[in-house]
Amino acid sequence: MILRDILELVSKEKRNKERAKAAQKFAIGMSAAAAATGIAAGIVAGILLAPKSGKETREELKNKAANTLETIKDKVQKNAEKVKDSADQVVQEVFNTIKGVNEKTEDVKEDIHNGYEEITQDINETAENISDELNK
Repeated sequence: MILRDILELVSKEKRNKERAKAAQKFAIGMSAAAAATGIAAGIVAGILLAPKSGKETREELKNKAANTLETIKDKVQKNAEKVKDSADQVVQEVFNTIKGVNEKTEDVKEDIHNGYEEITQDINETAENISDELNK
């Protein structure tokens, strides 16, 4: 029963951590999408409201698009690094959890072994006592 409880607890912890990481990845993705949308809206508003010639507007649009692309690349790279760091942390936590379960499993095995030896000794002593009583 103890081993089953330990394994169930580890399984629950793992599922909770996986859910938290999935939520974190979703939030990071949504923030990147929101940032890109905001940047695009700003560019469109700037173009529509600027009183410039077609050539100037095209040049400005080209520059803003290049800057926007760089900004998006930077944000995606930063978010990718965060996700990688989070994944590394999850791997380490899972490893530590498995290690802890293995240690607890060894403790349970040792307890079972010790209990077996004690029960065997008690049975032998009881058998000897019964034998002594019968021989009297």
